[in-house]
Amino acid sequence: MSLFPLSKTCRENGYFISLRGSHSAMIGAILVTGADATSFLNSQLTNEVEALKPGDGNLSARVTRTGTLVNYFSLHRMPKVPASFMIVLDGNADQGVASLQADLGKFAVIEDVTLEDVSEQYDWLAIQGPSAARACEAVFGSVAAVSDSSTSWHDLSEYNARYLNDGPPAGSFVLVRSLTGDPGYIVAVPREADALPEIEARFHASEFGKAFVKLDAADSENVIDALRIEAGVVRVGIDAPEGKLVLPETGLEAQVVSYSKGCYLGQEVIARIRTYGSVPLVLRGLIFSGSAEVLEQCPALGADLFEENGTKIGRIASRAFSPVFDAPIAFAYLDRAHRTPGTKLKIRGQDGSLLDAEVRLLPFYRAADTASRVAFLHDRAIRLFAAGDDAKAQELLEEALRLDPGFADGYEALGVLLGRTGKFTEAIDIFKRLEEVAPNEPMVHTNLSLFYMKLGDKVAAEDEKSKGIIKQFGRFAGAKKAEQVAAEETAKKKADAERKRAMFEEVLEIDADDAMALFGLGNALSTLGDWEGAERVLSKSCTVQSDNSAAFLARGKALEMLGREADAVRVYRDGMAVASKKGDLMPLKEMERRVLLLGS
Repeated sequence: MSLFPLSKTCRENGYFISLRGSHSAMIGAILVTGADATSFLNSQLTNEVEALKPGDGNLSARVTRTGTLVNYFSLHRMPKVPASFMIVLDGNADQGVASLQADLGKFAVIEDVTLEDVSEQYDWLAIQGPSAARACEAVFGSVAAVSDSSTSWHDLSEYNARYLNDGPPAGSFVLVRSLTGDPGYIVAVPREADALPEIEARFHASEFGKAFVKLDAADSENVIDALRIEAGVVRVGIDAPEGKLVLPETGLEAQVVSYSKGCYLGQEVIARIRTYGSVPLVLRGLIFSGSAEVLEQCPALGADLFEENGTKIGRIASRAFSPVFDAPIAFAYLDRAHRTPGTKLKIRGQDGSLLDAEVRLLPFYRAADTASRVAFLHDRAIRLFAAGDDAKAQELLEEALRLDPGFADGYEALGVLLGRTGKFTEAIDIFKRLEEVAPNEPMVHTNLSLFYMKLGDKVAAEDEKSKGIIKQFGRFAGAKKAEQVAAEETAKKKADAERKRAMFEEVLEIDADDAMALFGLGNALSTLGDWEGAERVLSKSCTVQSDNSAAFLARGKALEMLGREADAVRVYRDGMAVASKKGDLMPLKEMERRVLLLGS
């Protein structure tokens, strides 16, 4: 069977692979023990450690003092063994384990911590696919049904380790771990027991397991590579050279970083990048037009990417032929001017040919049940929140947002939770992100006002309160009252707009190219309903200040009001490029939404 049909079958039916002997290098593990293991790991890794309960886990990373990525992995708090953790790596795990063990070891100077490479102590069985949970349960019984209320069974952000007591040898365990985007498990059996062949046979003969594809060493690397690229799974050493890229460049930050835990190595640099600017290059996806032969013309792994006119726009990483999209796909680090989702690119191939590609957000592929999983996590988090288990509720909400970064209800619940625990700065950050996702939601500003007041910033609190009132009156007041309040607010806004129009017109009489005055006058004319005048002024504003994404958004709305939808789409697309380059996320999202709504 050729690799493309094989990878397609694996995506649809699932696959399993025995990782024994030399082939076991795909999975590696470090056992961390000692009285100081918990506090040590919490200070050295990017995600939460101290709050993990026995059997729980998460996806975490190790970065340097300058915020560059060393590696990322799943971290599991071992059940029944106090203060013991297992770090599990996949991919080129033998090198990754050695490097990570040495790096962490340099910092374990006075702490009571032992870092032991236990990779070769186990044989591993990876079971991945849509029916993985049912297949595992059919073989191992209820103990393997780890898709319960406390465990995410198909996402990379939360894991559970449970020892198997009825059948496999003592010391065997199963980890919830997706390697390629679908629900997945990794079964570990002590190598000295030589029990993996029997377990594998039992699995393959089971009702659900018999449909799974058994991958051998010859096929597994390329097939798994295609599936993990579809799922947006970054591979350290291939897509992210160890110690060369700051974490935000890799796109992994949302999956592996906890913003509510204490200090860790490299935290200040990562927080500063996130707060004050964007990185020059960010990982995105490219989907190419054409057949699998296009991959032969793609620039070599790690090579620079050039547009048709010779402009360097970034560099390429992993690529494969997608079984889901039936098209070539690739990872690429793109600059600010070329990473806007939906951007069409003509990339120079190795032979000088031009390859058509479109920029996509990662991942290309998500498991089909992501939406239901997100809803379940949110519901359980709210119940835990009401019961007073804030830590677990926060953990589940963060997982839901990793699965669906646009999940508005999740942001609101998480922001309220953080505020209730006194983390007002973090709560403000969450509600600012909610404002980007749900810009018309009045409760965003109500909560922001409360948290700013808690911090003693009365000016910001009053400003947010006013925004909330404006959005709220037409939603929660009675019809008559709403009309009255709306009329009053409209009158106030028009009076203020008239004042601003006169003021900005005076400024423009002195300097016809004053950028602030042009933008201000355009907004004032929009408020007054003079859409032709607004469009004319905002057009000039976009020319004079070509990096003001808000001006493009305002002009596009004016064009829509004039019925010039095609022109509006063109302006929005120009504005999206500006916003993407500058990192102006809120106008970028709003312009993307308008383009989609206009059907262009």
